[in-house]
Amino acid sequence: MPQKNVPDLFSSSHWIILMGIAAAILASQWHQEALPIVPLAVFLFLTVLKSRLIILDFMRLRGSRPVLAATLLGWPILFSIGAVFKAAAGL
Repeated sequence: MPQKNVPDLFSSSHWIILMGIAAAILASQWHQEALPIVPLAVFLFLTVLKSRLIILDFMRLRGSRPVLAATLLGWPILFSIGAVFKAAAGL
């Protein structure tokens, strides 16, 4: 790995860990209940942001192969939208 990418991975890993902690704190507020729509949307938004950082930085697709990066990012977005619609339909 080139030396110039090490700080990017280091900072990306910190952001991923912080978003994971924020999502865990958000999810822990509702113990045995289903998450309401707004916290669920925030939780899934954090998940999409984490997957974006993983795809771009850890898979080394930042600045190269934008079609592959967009396609890989489409999967978490698709499943997140599906989860929000399923939760909204269950109301």
